[in-house]
Amino acid sequence: MLKADSQTSLVWFELDDPGWTEDELDPWLSDSDRQRCARLVFPHHRRRQQVACALLRRLVSQWLDRPPEDLHWDKAAHGKPYLGDGSCTFNLSHSEGYAGVVIAAHGELGLDLEDRRRRVEFLKLGQRFFASAEALQLEKSENPRHFFFEVWTAKEAHIKALGDGLTHPLDQFLTYFDDRWGLFDLQGRPLPWHLSRPHCPFPEVSVALVCPTQKPVRAYLFGPEGHWRACP
Repeated sequence: MLKADSQTSLVWFELDDPGWTEDELDPWLSDSDRQRCARLVFPHHRRRQQVACALLRRLVSQWLDRPPEDLHWDKAAHGKPYLGDGSCTFNLSHSEGYAGVVIAAHGELGLDLEDRRRRVEFLKLGQRFFASAEALQLEKSENPRHFFFEVWTAKEAHIKALGDGLTHPLDQFLTYFDDRWGLFDLQGRPLPWHLSRPHCPFPEVSVALVCPTQKPVRAYLFGPEGHWRACP
């Protein structure tokens, strides 16, 4: 189903799907993946991490048509994983029981998704981390929870694409200006990045994808036993 071409591939999956079996997941886990999972205290966190790590390696392997043992993750200065041979770029994001992996032939990517149902003090977080114009718009919004997560995912996706992690101040750029979504400096000038909102099959999830340029995106929902379903 996945193939390396000019289109960006975006694959959604559910971490809590009971259909994921050890036989299906374990062959795709590296020793470092297993160690990472083992360090987590709560069983459901270990389980989610196991599914996320296994499916990331499986999907990249399928996209490149290469065996998993040929995939060697390196990490950038702020921890962003990448393939040392530069054969593709990818980004994994997960929130609660949902996850997505985006893969492209080249160009940095930033994907973020957030389950809007999770408990969060969104007004306080917006006041603390958003640019002042965004914080003001959050207070005025008719649906502040939804607006918060739309801003938050856009900011997270942008700093993931940059590879800076949270070392990049979230209040030093805008994701909403003059009644439109995008990426702007504090004066409203567009930044050299494209923000999109790909279709997500999970209605309670906000999502943002950031790339250097606008790219066609091919999206799927992936499930146990290799089940694929194309998304609109």
